[in-house]
Parts: sequence; C-alpha cells; structure tokens
Amino acid sequence: MSRAPRRRAARSRPRARFCGVSDWLERLRGAISSTGRSPERPPETEQARRVAAALGERVLFATEASWLDAVTATIADEALDARTIDHLVGALKVPGFYGELADDEAAAHLAFWRRLADRQPTDAVLLAHFAEVEVTLGEPVEGLRRLIDAFDRRPELFMEFGWDLEDDARALGGEPLFRWQLHLLRWFIATSSEHLESGDEAREVYGALLEEYAEDPARLAQLHPLGDEIQRLELAGNLPRAMVVRRRRRPRGDVEG
Repeated sequence: MSRAPRRRAARSRPRARFCGVSDWLERLRGAISSTGRSPERPPETEQARRVAAALGERVLFATEASWLDAVTATIADEALDARTIDHLVGALKVPGFYGELADDEAAAHLAFWRRLADRQPTDAVLLAHFAEVEVTLGEPVEGLRRLIDAFDRRPELFMEFGWDLEDDARALGGEPLFRWQLHLLRWFIATSSEHLESGDEAREVYGALLEEYAEDPARLAQLHPLGDEIQRLELAGNLPRAMVVRRRRRPRGDVEG
C-alpha cells in the first residue's frame, strides 16, 4: 500500500523582533548577486561523474532508500569533493522536493545526508547541508543547532544557510538564538561597507541586541567587541558615520533627585 506524500505542517512562528532585518538581508543578497561574481564551478571529477550517473538512475530502483544506498556505494570510502556535493544538492535539494516525500522516503533522505556528514565530521559544508535537511524532515531544533555549529566553523556559510532563520532561532531561544544573532551581526559588519549604501544596518542590529540583552552582562560582554569593530571601521573610513554607536549602560541604583 502506497503512502500519501508527506507535507510539512506550517509551524506557528513568533513575531520577529528585528522588524527590518529581513528587508536588509534581502537587499544584501541582491547587492551581492548584482556584482555578477558567481562562485566558480568546481571542476568535474571522476567521483562526481559516477555520482551524477547514479543520481540519474532513480527509475531503476523500487524505493528511495535503495536508490540512495546505490548513490552512497558509488562514493565508496572517498571523501566527497566539491563538484560531487554540487551534483547531490542539485538533484536532491530542489526547492519543494522534500515537501512531497512520504514518511519512509523522508527518513531515507535524512539518513543519507546524516551518513555523508558523519563520514566527514570536520566538513562544515556537509554538516550545514545535513542540518538544513534535518530542519525540514527531522527535528528542527537539532537541525538549527547543527546549522549554528556549522556557522561557528565557517561563518561565510551564514549567508547561504542561515540568513532567514531568525524566526526559527527565536522560537528556540536561549543560547542558540544568541549565537545566531552574533553571526547575523558579524555578517553585517563584514559586508555592509562593501555592499550596502550605509552602515546603518550593522549599527541598528547592534543597537537592537544591546536593548535585548541589557540585563545580561555575559552576553553584553560578547557584543561590545563587535560594537568596537563598528567604531573602528567608522574611524578608518570603511563604514559611513551616520550615527554614534553607544554601549547600553545599566541605570545606576542611586539616581540623583
């Protein structure tokens, strides 16, 4: 008996606190795309050709699991190269594809990406791909934690995998949310002077985080060096000075009358 396609139920999301962040990130993505500097495609390899051939043979297999096992077998014990990963992503992570899988098919895809990530545990790119699939098909909380771990290893992955996860991070809360917010702020600091019209985005995100964590000295201590970096970029002329960034200070207990 065939099983009905699996469709993810829409999760209720809290209202995002950074009202303008999504707009800024969309602008940033557009600005980067408009430069015309697309990442150079990795060269074709023997491994990539074998995997691409196996990916094209889905009709020969009775189940999703047996097909993905055959794809895995073509890799053998080799480390995945960049072109092979491109083929896997192009074939298996097409937008909307995972939403149409039956439960057993979803489990097969999740297990496939877990195997790839486990065989190369230090590869942040594979970890990010597995985590993204886990957010969709498995445990969203664990998937988001793994994504943030991948960003810790390679912060440049944030733009590809993490830029639109504020609602998910806020639903999780706590340390994962704060780690995501730090990556968000670092990305704006690193790119706003090159790609956006002004540095307001980095400053506004920094100010919003100072407000949010005003009563948390430990997290303020992690934020303040990023504020110092914003000021350093302003003084160096690498970030327009539209406003003065001030550290949020807790009110003193003895206020003068």
